[in-house]
Formats: sequence, C-alpha cells, structure tokens
Amino acid sequence: MAHFEGVLQTEWLVHAGPDRKMKVLKNFTFVDDQGKRWVAPKGSVVDGASIPPELWSSVIGTPFVGDYRRATVLHDVACQQRVEPHKAVHRMFYEAMIADGVDEIRAQVMYLAVRSFGPTWSLGAARGADGSGLETTRSTAVTIDQLEAALDVILAE
Repeated sequence: MAHFEGVLQTEWLVHAGPDRKMKVLKNFTFVDDQGKRWVAPKGSVVDGASIPPELWSSVIGTPFVGDYRRATVLHDVACQQRVEPHKAVHRMFYEAMIADGVDEIRAQVMYLAVRSFGPTWSLGAARGADGSGLETTRSTAVTIDQLEAALDVILAE
C-alpha cells in the first residue's frame, strides 16, 4: 500500500519575488503502489504546486494549502531530478495525493493538469544544455475536445 515515510520538514526561503521557495530539511520519502521509493532529499528546494494564480480556487487550491502539499514536494523534486520518466513522476504525484487523503475527483483533476500541462522529458536522449544527459521537451498542446473528453470521464458525465 502506498505510504509516506517520515515527517516533511521544510524551511521557508527569502528570495526575490514572492517567497514561495522552501528547503527540505531532512529526507522525506513516499513509497508508491509498486513499492518504488521516491525521495525528496535534504537540501532540495521546492516551490510547491505550480498552480497558476488564475486557477487558485476551492477546487484546486493554492500552492501550499491542501492535502496535496506533501505530494507537491515529491513531485517538484522528481521533476527537477528527471531520473524517472515524466509519466511515472506524474503518476507518483497522483498516488501520493490519494495516500494523503485527497479525494479521487480532485486528485484526478490535478493529475490531468500535470499530465496535460506539466513538464515532459526524455531519458537517455541527447545531452541537455546542462550536460545532464536529459533532453527536455515541451508538453504537446491538448485540444479542447481532448480535455473535454478527459473531464467527461473524470466527472462521469
């Protein structure tokens, strides 16, 4: 069964612009349904759910408010590390939200958002600009018909 290990401990950082960045103070782990361990290592810097302010509402929420906060830290770190396929990282985010008590509909909507508009990358491709061996790609645009069809399934309409 998916679960968290340890207590997430963070420190707010002061920086230029809105102070949304936090530093992880000790390793924090999520174990997914397949037994894979996802670790946010001590020293990682995260900014929470990258939710555009236009979408902050009672449905999605703000970056650090809601039962998905711990999942956002792990997702941020995994998106920075890019050592696992982006689809696996986004699926982990969904599973971590469910494990943390996010209701199924909200978790599905947030998963749909990160799969549709979140970062994507290829493993083992040509060297990236930072020499990491990762090639970053942009998410493919989703048509309104595809988005509507996905929402119909999620909302059972």
